[in-house]
Amino acid sequence: MTDVKKGKLLNEGKTKKIFAAEGDDSLAIVEYKNAITAFDDPSFTKEFATKAKYSNITTSRVFELLNAAGIPTAFVRQLSDTEFLAKNCTMIPLEVVVRRYAVGSFLKRHPEFAKAENEPPHRFEQPVVEFFLKTTRGGLKDAEGVIVEGLDPKKGEEDPFIPNPHEAEWKLAHPKRQDSDPEASLSRTVDSRRVLGNGTIAEMEDAITKALVALESFFSKHQFKLIDFKIEFGTTKDSKIVISDVIDNDSWRLRDKDWNDVSKQSFRDGGALSEIEDKYALVAELMQEASV
Repeated sequence: MTDVKKGKLLNEGKTKKIFAAEGDDSLAIVEYKNAITAFDDPSFTKEFATKAKYSNITTSRVFELLNAAGIPTAFVRQLSDTEFLAKNCTMIPLEVVVRRYAVGSFLKRHPEFAKAENEPPHRFEQPVVEFFLKTTRGGLKDAEGVIVEGLDPKKGEEDPFIPNPHEAEWKLAHPKRQDSDPEASLSRTVDSRRVLGNGTIAEMEDAITKALVALESFFSKHQFKLIDFKIEFGTTKDSKIVISDVIDNDSWRLRDKDWNDVSKQSFRDGGALSEIEDKYALVAELMQEASV
């Protein structure tokens, strides 16, 4: 398909729009916006003029690298400065995180891995993969009805941690509280089959771990450290489970050889927008080398 045209708008989020591809319901067009967000708080949403371009370059090169490594993704090809073509997927409502280093919310649940401020973070020899249920305003439904409801976003419960993802019935836990905390358990369970469909936790763990290794190999050649990243999976029209959505500079924590952040974390930490734009430009330029 050489000439792909946008059909109807399928979905719109804070940072991108997804359109049907005219004439082929197995494909979709993802168009980036110039927005950068933080903390699921609209008041933190900002824009810079090159955000869509840099994010699209980064995610396109990342997916090309993963496709070349034989890792299943929804990505087909880049269409323009701000758009790419992908397989149309039914998204699995999970956020899947792979960690090479112990940082962020992981340390809130596992403070035993914390290091002194002037020390590098703890490095896991074997990557740690974690699953979080993706809800909307604390609830999730499917065609059968309510899967879970009543999680309180104001208490940080909205996207709960799944400590037992390989079991048929998932127990939901607060994503930032230790097991020993009386408020860690959210006293709710979820039938995993209603979330996973024909997918499995094992194949998602395998795909995200291979993705980490492939990206680490690339970044280490340029003396950058991939700390962790978050992805989502989807089911294609032919029932294959693939890495879907996007993987860009919003998706990971990435640091240079001196441990300075060059990713969205700098925005969360209150960095000037001009500096954030420079960092996104740096990473996009770096990822262009993945296609050489």
